[in-house]
Amino acid sequence: MTLQLLTLVTAAVGMALVALTHNSYAVYFMFCALTAVILVSYASSRLSARALSWRREEADRVFENDAIAVSVELTNRGRVPRFALSVRDTLPPLLEADRAPEFVLPALWPGQRVTLSYQVRARKRGVYPLGPLSVWVSDPFGVYQRTAPLEARSESVVYPRPVPLDGELGRSALSTRGDATGEHARAYEAGLDFYGIRDYRPGDELRRIHWPATAHYGRLTVIEFDRTASDNLAVVLDARAGTEFGAGVDTTLEVGIRAAASLIHWALASEGVGFIAVDSKEGPRWLGADRLDREHEILELLARTDADGSMPVSALLAWAARRIGSGATVCVITAAPDDELPAVVASLGRRQVRTAAIVLDAHSFDRREDHPGKAMDALSVAGAVTVGVRLGEDLGEALESVLAASE
Repeated sequence: MTLQLLTLVTAAVGMALVALTHNSYAVYFMFCALTAVILVSYASSRLSARALSWRREEADRVFENDAIAVSVELTNRGRVPRFALSVRDTLPPLLEADRAPEFVLPALWPGQRVTLSYQVRARKRGVYPLGPLSVWVSDPFGVYQRTAPLEARSESVVYPRPVPLDGELGRSALSTRGDATGEHARAYEAGLDFYGIRDYRPGDELRRIHWPATAHYGRLTVIEFDRTASDNLAVVLDARAGTEFGAGVDTTLEVGIRAAASLIHWALASEGVGFIAVDSKEGPRWLGADRLDREHEILELLARTDADGSMPVSALLAWAARRIGSGATVCVITAAPDDELPAVVASLGRRQVRTAAIVLDAHSFDRREDHPGKAMDALSVAGAVTVGVRLGEDLGEALESVLAASE
């Protein structure tokens, strides 16, 4: 019971007693007026939330630590005004607002539409649910206040931010260069073989437009090249349940996902083809991209990745190996290398597949875990370029050392 309601009820009871004992019409009228205020206020508060409609908008595809603009539009569809509205949005953990998402609206008149805006930042990649909205509604006198939750739910997808890598490192592992001329020369420059022509798609380089075919067909036509296996970089990311160590934003999975995103971005920027293999509770996933404008597909997969798979990293690598051609480069990212992994790496080496292993030092993330030294030695003996990454170390330097060793 609010202070206003307690005051009105007390005054009404007092007026009623005075009216009965003194038989005063004026006091009786005041009692009726106070009672009417209570009843009208109650009816008004009950109607306040029913006429509210909402529409939510947010920037749903951003990188971690970028600002996410959120706006909620409230509309009064009723025929009477709504008074003293307090609105508060619900945010999940690790989503930090520049200011508390709380708003006060003195009145919302019939047909009026207001937009409530604020900004949040995600400390790490992932899928963040927004909502519901909590709306406190009141009558004009503030006698009755109640909460009216509005669903107003949505989600914002936050991509992992790739680490900038030196574009010259390891380029010979992904491309072949020569002294040819003409269109075939440009194909050879990019490490590509001439394949044919096709219609232009947004993102295609203008230098690959085939002008004679464009004039003949009356539409933009580009030369298509067939990338060789040596242009392929496949990243195998270990996401088995129980292999994520650390807490909050500092976990082996978060570092591994950032490393995967960085390697894929580097491969695409180098005009190669990037692939990602990752396990999940729905089963293993394999996804590839051949242009930078398709990078978002892999980033979307990485944003939604959790440590909930069931395949050991050796089994995942063996599963992905069936899709990896000879001469390609594969990079395994894991915090829990199992005993069978070196054997799978050695089998890939016999197929002329270059293998690198980024081993996330689980002990540096969680002191209860063992050092990965023996596992790294076994991978090196099997032929993999092996680099360890500890908590707090420069990830870019570690990745560049992998690329430099793959030349």
